[in-house]
Amino acid sequence: MKKYLFVFFLLLLGFSFVAFAAEPFRFALFSDLHISHTNPQPAEDLQRAVDDANAQKDIDFVLVSGDVSNLGDTVSLKEARQILGTLHMPYYIVPGNHDIRWLDPAATNFAKVFRDDKFSFTHKGYQFIGFATAPLAKPGNGVIQRKDIDWVKTVLDKTGKVTPVFAITHYPLQTGDVDNWKDMTDVLKQYNVIAVLGGHYHRNVFFNYDGIPGIICRSTLRSKDPVGGYSIFSVSDTIKVSEKRIGQQENLWLALPQELKQ
Repeated sequence: MKKYLFVFFLLLLGFSFVAFAAEPFRFALFSDLHISHTNPQPAEDLQRAVDDANAQKDIDFVLVSGDVSNLGDTVSLKEARQILGTLHMPYYIVPGNHDIRWLDPAATNFAKVFRDDKFSFTHKGYQFIGFATAPLAKPGNGVIQRKDIDWVKTVLDKTGKVTPVFAITHYPLQTGDVDNWKDMTDVLKQYNVIAVLGGHYHRNVFFNYDGIPGIICRSTLRSKDPVGGYSIFSVSDTIKVSEKRIGQQENLWLALPQELKQ
């Protein structure tokens, strides 16, 4: 069995979701880009991920789940923005712990470069909502700002409790990663949240966030491998998650069935 090649049929584990019967679609997720003005390799890896995603022809959009830069500096963030701007499809982005620390003077760099540190949009019957998780200072666990928890609730109140939702952030929403994670999951559990997507661990992992599936995805960095990669989500009656190494075939590692509502 190849490394990270594992498929969960989660209805057998007690997870059950309701979703609209909608046209199938695919999107990509980039995470932990770590662009640095002192090291050109992360930028090369990101450009290759962008080029590979552009070559797929059926990727509707790209989600970027944090640690866009290595130090949160404006130069690196702007370089990341320039490379992401070569995507042939829209992208939606949130910061990670390397991009912002709530008490640092530079905490606003990310929002200035990317115009916001959160997003919300609908696509083919699904709601996508992204929010920031970041430490107060270095070092420290992540924290979700109260205003962001309230914002998520406001958006989802308007979305309703039937529309399927993907939530996107950087840290896993669990003890040891985010201090007040339960404040957010208590909100998310009130709605039809299919999964929370993120990164931070630089590898593919499946978690359970107080009953909500948590899908953690690989970094775009090549690390010790010859090439980097990213993740592709195929959404239909089953949410399929594949690792896509640059220039290679997709490697399915997770299948999340849905109970469709006509």
